[in-house]
Amino acid sequence: MDWILSWSSAFGEGAAPRIGCAWRDGQLTAALPLGVKREPLWRGGPQMRKLSMLCSDRAGFHDVLAVPGQETDAAALLEEMLAARDCDIADLTPMRAAAAFARISGTEGGSRFRTRQRQEIRAVVCRHDDGLEACLARRSRKFRSSLRAGRRALQQREHEMLTADSPGAAADRILEAALALSARTWKARLGTDIGTGKRTRLFFQELWRRMSASGTMAVHLLTIDGRPAASSLCVEAGGTSYGLVLDFDETYGKISPGRIMAWRGIEAAIERGLKTSNTLRSTPFLDRLGDEFETFHRLRVCRRYGWGDLLLTTQDLLRPVGKRARKLKQLRTRKRSAFVG
Repeated sequence: MDWILSWSSAFGEGAAPRIGCAWRDGQLTAALPLGVKREPLWRGGPQMRKLSMLCSDRAGFHDVLAVPGQETDAAALLEEMLAARDCDIADLTPMRAAAAFARISGTEGGSRFRTRQRQEIRAVVCRHDDGLEACLARRSRKFRSSLRAGRRALQQREHEMLTADSPGAAADRILEAALALSARTWKARLGTDIGTGKRTRLFFQELWRRMSASGTMAVHLLTIDGRPAASSLCVEAGGTSYGLVLDFDETYGKISPGRIMAWRGIEAAIERGLKTSNTLRSTPFLDRLGDEFETFHRLRVCRRYGWGDLLLTTQDLLRPVGKRARKLKQLRTRKRSAFVG
């Protein structure tokens, strides 16, 4: 899987693969592509052996492979992997709230295991299987007005919309411009951009190298007066376009380049014949694109009364303090976001 191989190249140092497979009557029914790595549960915390997905959580979603109707096999598989005692905790964060998630989150293993879960991401899903005009017509009058206003403002400036969806030197330059743009946005002040960290840059570069070859990844870049102003990175699977990253330069706030780029992702998905777009996030603006919503949860499973259980209990007690500190930091750094207001 391109996603896992890309993660391994960037973040896999020190991770021991733990690939679990469940079979019934000679047929594969469930698979958990996991790995064990020693790392702290929180920044600066004690080291522990963590069993987690073999892919970067920077993407915003994880999923379990299971044949429909056989999701219990995925839960049994996770129990068996935890029973091996070569890890302290299973961390499947963030995980799509689908059928397999429901089975795994209900895992109790008699009284051997304890599960903790909470919603972490609310994602906007935009349906456009009936075409661009019908999709736009379902949006509010305020949405359509703001989109037209942004486009009129953009027409007053020299601009160019670039798209990379196949390998090549020109496409690589578009990706590098998107990474550089991310490093100078408000996300860099939060530490969540994709252009500053060496390993994160490597992950997206490797992901692009692999997925562009199959035509399942696209990078869109908006330049204004010759300078990158907004970008989006999308991957495709199962007839859906997933918005991995959306960045914009706040100095162009009056033009609202982030809004323009978000809608450009919808247009590009329609042009490629995809039926839905999933933004993998929720903001006041992106919510206006939603025909429906889905959630992704933080899910952790550990043996009762073990080392992992003790650390998770401690973290739960400290969470209100950390939540308040993060909220204050977000208010300071995101107040100029084009998605707000």
